[in-house]
Amino acid sequence: MKHTKQVKNYSESHETLAESIGDLYYDSLADFLRLLADKMYRDGEADKGRGRVKLAAELLACGQTLREAAKHIDIAWKICKPYMRE
Repeated sequence: MKHTKQVKNYSESHETLAESIGDLYYDSLADFLRLLADKMYRDGEADKGRGRVKLAAELLACGQTLREAAKHIDIAWKICKPYMRE
């Protein structure tokens, strides 16, 4: 894994990316947040295995927080879904 300052194959700003992600239907947003949480967990476990205990703890905590955020978005979706048009 190589960390970068920009998302590969995406030329817009982070602000535009955040707006685009935020405009997803909430069920899709929750899926995205869970995928990002999984990535943070994988990175955290990898750093834990390298003895980077403090970094691993923060990445694992980030993963947990993202999972919690996904749960809240799931609830928002359940609230909104009955009012969504096909």
